[in-house]
Amino acid sequence: MVKHGESKHVKRSAVTSRVVIPRKKYKYYFRPLPSSHKKQYSIALAGFLRDIMKIASNAREANFLIKQGYVKVDGKTIKDRKREIGFGDLISVKGKNFKVWLDERGKLISVPDDEGAGKKKLKVISKHYDKGGVQILSLSDGSNVKMDEKNVSVNDSIIIDLNTKKIEKVLPMEQGKEIIIFMGKNAGKVGRIREIADREVELETKEGKIKANIDSCMVL
Repeated sequence: MVKHGESKHVKRSAVTSRVVIPRKKYKYYFRPLPSSHKKQYSIALAGFLRDIMKIASNAREANFLIKQGYVKVDGKTIKDRKREIGFGDLISVKGKNFKVWLDERGKLISVPDDEGAGKKKLKVISKHYDKGGVQILSLSDGSNVKMDEKNVSVNDSIIIDLNTKKIEKVLPMEQGKEIIIFMGKNAGKVGRIREIADREVELETKEGKIKANIDSCMVL
């Protein structure tokens, strides 16, 4: 018999190590839809609500919240439980706002959103020009935004208003700034920049000095 379509689930062992899932509790897990997030750093929305936010005790409750339109991601109502969730995303459940973050072990967690409703912090990945000659910023969540009068460089962080798509604030990648490493073996580590040399950043953390690729760091 021919199998049509992709499986709705994956084996628990195939789920990213960035997510803490109770051992031996689930044989299968939600299969997330592909997105701008890297597979090893993301999780399906239903799994995030149940196992990280813990606002649903089981898959049925998580699906109910999603299907009823109670859940928003980056200001948009999401009704697909497989929507991929990753670092920096904003989650709103019944009007309460949270963001997807990393703990010191590099595990995905949910924390209260302190940027303000509709404000998202993103890393600038690259810059390019559109056909009209307008400079466009490519951001860490896969989105793009037009460059305004603010001076923004690649690797800086910006705080953007998701409703107006306007840049509210620029956080430059420079010595003395506090940053978080969001990829690699040191994911979740937070410290201050001591030196930037080529593509490498040296930062001072509470555990001591560490080095990381600048692409894996975001200014806080």
